[in-house]
Amino acid sequence: MAVSCLLWPADILAEVQSKSPKIGLALSGGGARGAAHIGVLRELEKHNIHIDYIAGTSMGAIIAGLYASGMNADQIDQAYNGIDWDTVLNDSTPRRELSMRRKLDQKIFQLDKKIGFKDGKIELPAGVIRGQKLELELQKLLMHVADVVDFDQLQIPFRAIASDIASNKVVVIKNGSLSQALRASMAVPGVFTPVTIDGRLLVDGGITNNLPVDVVRQMGAEIVIAVDISSPLLKMDETVSVITIAEQLTNILVRRTTDEQIATLRENDVLIVPDLGDFSSGNFTGSPSLIIKGEQAAQAISPALTPFATAATTPALPGKKDLDTPSLAATPVISYIRIENNSRIENEMLQNMLHQQIGQPLDVPKLEKDIGRIYGLATFDSVQYSLEKKGNETGLVLKVLKQPWGPNYLQFGLSLSSDFAEFNRFSVRFGYTKMPVNSLNGEWRTLINLGEEPGIETDLYQPLAIGSPWFIDPSAFALTSKFNIIEGGNILAETNVFRIGGALAIGREFSSLGEIRAGLQRYTGTTDVIIGDPELPEEDINGGEIFLTALHDSLDDIFFPRHGWKGLFGLTRSRTELGADNDFDQAVIDVFAAKTSDKHTLHLSGRFMTTYNGQAPIYNYFRVGGLFSLPGYSENELATQNAVLFNAGYMHAFKPLLSMPAYIGINMLYGDLFENNDDIDLSDMKLAGAVYLGMKSVVGPLYIGYGLAEGGSQRVYFNIGGLY
Repeated sequence: MAVSCLLWPADILAEVQSKSPKIGLALSGGGARGAAHIGVLRELEKHNIHIDYIAGTSMGAIIAGLYASGMNADQIDQAYNGIDWDTVLNDSTPRRELSMRRKLDQKIFQLDKKIGFKDGKIELPAGVIRGQKLELELQKLLMHVADVVDFDQLQIPFRAIASDIASNKVVVIKNGSLSQALRASMAVPGVFTPVTIDGRLLVDGGITNNLPVDVVRQMGAEIVIAVDISSPLLKMDETVSVITIAEQLTNILVRRTTDEQIATLRENDVLIVPDLGDFSSGNFTGSPSLIIKGEQAAQAISPALTPFATAATTPALPGKKDLDTPSLAATPVISYIRIENNSRIENEMLQNMLHQQIGQPLDVPKLEKDIGRIYGLATFDSVQYSLEKKGNETGLVLKVLKQPWGPNYLQFGLSLSSDFAEFNRFSVRFGYTKMPVNSLNGEWRTLINLGEEPGIETDLYQPLAIGSPWFIDPSAFALTSKFNIIEGGNILAETNVFRIGGALAIGREFSSLGEIRAGLQRYTGTTDVIIGDPELPEEDINGGEIFLTALHDSLDDIFFPRHGWKGLFGLTRSRTELGADNDFDQAVIDVFAAKTSDKHTLHLSGRFMTTYNGQAPIYNYFRVGGLFSLPGYSENELATQNAVLFNAGYMHAFKPLLSMPAYIGINMLYGDLFENNDDIDLSDMKLAGAVYLGMKSVVGPLYIGYGLAEGGSQRVYFNIGGLY
């Protein structure tokens, strides 16, 4: 976003400053309530009040920093309302930009949080939100002053207020990265991770000085205009909770520092307190309505502001109101790229992921996309950038910080499936991942599954060179699976298949959207009949297979997709020369696509699974059944050599339930299972359908549905965990 800045003529500025008292503006913190500051600024501009010094805390620091950079109230209003706060306050990288490895994580571990594990101790992140996207957004808004490191050199001298969490002392930030200073000022403890500046761990300034009256006075202000938008104390009753008590304690602490500063105001100073009621400091989506409240509060004390107005012909601020006007400062040409990196990842790899060309103007959208991909490696605490000047050259500095609570992580997944009758399955997954294990960004992961189908898997994903898309992936496993033996449409028995073995794959990634891999798998094991005809054989098994898979995945969400498509093509060749009991060949084609308009989403999918040569043993059958696989049957209830399934679905997003995104959908399926591939007949298949309610819950995706298949088979579904 370009921001234009029209500088005052020096002689006019000098005359104004010599005749008028120096005015300092102090803006308090208050989260989303800070939108009211914009309204106050607009009213000060109408009064033609020139601000000589400005300081702010938390959201007050962000508004003050933008104002000090040369933006006026209308520009800040437009920028503020143009921010997608739900996205900016969510550190998650868009799924489309994640590596294929991280996309697989989402499918395995529905609980989208990692816990650090180091030296035998559990480590947790220092905040829920790391502020990755927030700081990038601030950098974009402040691009026109990206090379300013002395805040006195901004159009209005500026200070950001933060707190040193180690000493509980006020930290007045007056130089460095402006966007980082603003991010540090609003690092609410426990919500945002702290920011390290000059060796100090900084958090929200509201803890130590929520209304920096003394700071603007120390800067030289003779008159102080203070704006207090901090939250009032909660009305406590018998229904208090841990959350409300914590919020009240924070409010008390912030209120104390605010009142201390208000008590220092002098006779000619001005205090503005917009009437914001109990508007929540976290309600960013509704905060634009507060801008009017700020204007009204300033209008109510208009007589107190009038004495500070400058001549009507003198502009109160240098900024223009047209954000679309190109900035007077041209987009800088990048002469070099420098990387600041304290992680184990090689700088060369990071350099290869940047597409900014040397000798070309800075391409901010492309840079932000590249940074998103780097951050999506899930190795770094933050990935930011800045510009620096060396003589006549402008350099791009990529700042990469390793996660302080790794590099070993624990992850968790949960699956529960029930038809409220005979079928009930429950499993818990635990994952231990060490990343990176070396400078090539290799990672070692071990997955343990407890419950209905227990097992353990471990693999080492290793790129072959710095930044190389080629990789090897050796693995070992000991897994249990359950297969139903079906004859004439009836289930004769349920078998338990145990396999132990290993595999070696070599593959290539294609950006973040796909991969192809080929390899060899070898295993041995047993099959046991656990339910059904005791006369059925229990036998030892051996497998030796070569495989090839190609995968594309551009879905925006693995469980409730609204955009993109996913495709899988797989070939498996089992041969006795490789140690297998049987010779057979199998192929799988699985395609799923989603398209959304407003709240309406259409899903189309097709699955073709076939044993096209030979006869596969039961443990190599394809399992189908479930809400999205084959409605009317329980999850993985049926096992077959061949299946053809076509699905069309509709999903409607509606108002969240219990603060959880919610969807209602319908699926229609046309398909069938075939014992022999010669029996496949697309004109003679069966219909099935389902309706469901889905929610993104705190324990993973949740589905409640009903399915009915032609022939009368029907199921009620309750599922936690992924189904696609």
